[in-house]
Formats: sequence, C-alpha cells, structure tokens
Amino acid sequence: MLYPVGPAADGGGGGPHQFRELAPGQVVRLQLVEPGLNGAIVSLDGRLFRATGVLPARPGEHFWAMVEKVQSEQVTVRHLAPLEAGSSGPSGKELLRALGLRPGPDTEALLRELLRQRLPVDRELVLRVLAAGRDLPQYGGKELWPVLAWLQKLELPLSQGALAKVLAYVLDWNPDPDGQELLNRGRSETGRDAVQAYALNGGERLQGQVYLVFPGGGPEPDAGARVVLHLRSSFFGEFWVSLEPDHTGLGGRLITPEARWAGRFQEAVPLLEERLAGLGYPVRSITVEIRRVSSVAELSAGLVSPVYVPLDIRV
Repeated sequence: MLYPVGPAADGGGGGPHQFRELAPGQVVRLQLVEPGLNGAIVSLDGRLFRATGVLPARPGEHFWAMVEKVQSEQVTVRHLAPLEAGSSGPSGKELLRALGLRPGPDTEALLRELLRQRLPVDRELVLRVLAAGRDLPQYGGKELWPVLAWLQKLELPLSQGALAKVLAYVLDWNPDPDGQELLNRGRSETGRDAVQAYALNGGERLQGQVYLVFPGGGPEPDAGARVVLHLRSSFFGEFWVSLEPDHTGLGGRLITPEARWAGRFQEAVPLLEERLAGLGYPVRSITVEIRRVSSVAELSAGLVSPVYVPLDIRV
C-alpha cells in the first residue's frame, strides 16, 4: 500500500486528484528509493509516499506492480515481478497468474494490446473482451485484438451486431456506412480518446477514410487532435498518413507497405512540410516508414511497435 507523505504536488491538499492517472488494473513500474523497518519511502509520479508490503531489498531496484484499489489517501498495489534489464513490461505469465487467467494465445495477445495502449488489465474486462471477440464472425484474425482493445476507449451503441459492424469498418473488411456511423456515435469515457471517422472520395485517383482522434476526449481540433488518413491510390496502392501535433509543432509519418514507393514518398515530404507550414503550422520532421498497418488502432496512440511504456513510478 502507498500513503502520501505530504501535500499533493498540485497544491490540491491530497484527495483523489493526486491519483488521477491511476486506475485498478493499471500496471506500473516502481523503484525502491529508501528502505525502512516498516516499509519504505517511494516516489509515485514525482510525489513521495510511504509504502508497505512486498518490496525489494536494495535501494535503486525496480519492480512491476498492478494497481488494485485507488482511494483518496491510499493506493493498493500487487507486486508482480522484478524488472529485468531491457524489459518493457511484466511477462504474460506473470500477468496471467496475477489475474487468475488461463494461458492461451488469445488471452496473451489481448493482454499485450491492453498494455500497449495503456489500458487497465482488469480481469473482468479481459474476460468480457475475450468473450465478445469469440462471438464475432471475424474471430480468428490476429488483427482482431488490437482493434477490440482500442474500442474499449469508447462506449459504443448497444444495438445488435454493432461491434461486428464497427470492427469490419475499422479493419476495412466492409466499408458499410453503418459501421462508420456507429463508430462516430461512440462516446468517449472521461480522459480517453474520442474518435470521428469520415469518408474521403477523390474519384478514381484517391479513396479512403479520415480519422480524427481527440486525446482525452477533447472536442476541439486544436486540443491536440491527431489526423490519421487511410488512403488507396490507383498508383501507390494502399498507404497511411498520420499527422501528430505536440507542444513543439506538427509532425507525422507516411507509411507504405511497399518498399518500392518509399523513395517517392520521401521526395514528397518537403512539399508536404512546406504546405503545412503555409497553413500556419510549426512543422516538425515527417518520416517515411515501410510496414503494413492493419487498422487505425495501430496508429491512434502514436505507437510504432507493441511496446508498453509504463507510468514512471520510482520507489
């Protein structure tokens, strides 16, 4: 258990706001700073806490833990395993044991995606998503679990077949406008991304979808919305464009599965940067990647590979 040592850093005097980045099921990385007779002093997101329970023996050691309960003056976590050099998260075996789940390729794939997308790995959530996935007509494809994990950020309409239609739309298996409408009607939970999808019709030369992803559910485009374009060209075939703003400006990626087009895309980067600058955007670098992208779910979090970036918790 973790207890605050002093007032919250934001001056709020404690309360639930000091733990607003934590939720049950969140996997966190801890580092022992100062051991004591009845526990230790820990640092959680830049704030000091007293910790009791299973702790490493030596200062400086890291380990993984899972948040079990968040209260106004106390956070309960479960020790998972020591942090091994070069690891980006606890092993699937450790998570399965902590959650009381049976091993299996679907379960492990879903757990990886929940971690990759920084979502809690709550046991009931995992079981619910696994059951929903296995009931879908699309069950069996490796693309299924990344999208199902991503859709946990939205509250989709509960009409019969809604999940299957949204999934088919996002994976581009069926461009049914019903799937697009259902996705756009999905309501974002507080603090999670909101998504809007639009069709792009450029005639014979260009077709595709445009996704607007609003971090934290913010409704305004200038609140840091990412723009993800899934495009199909009669010349270049299928490719993706991801425009990603941050406090330093607007950057992005051009992504093609065809290595033969990488040079042409690279030649187009200066023109794209110039046009964005002409629209008033401070422009960071735009890169070209050669890889296959199965859905917007792979790009919406700005992640390139399935690596979990945990909350930085120093104990």
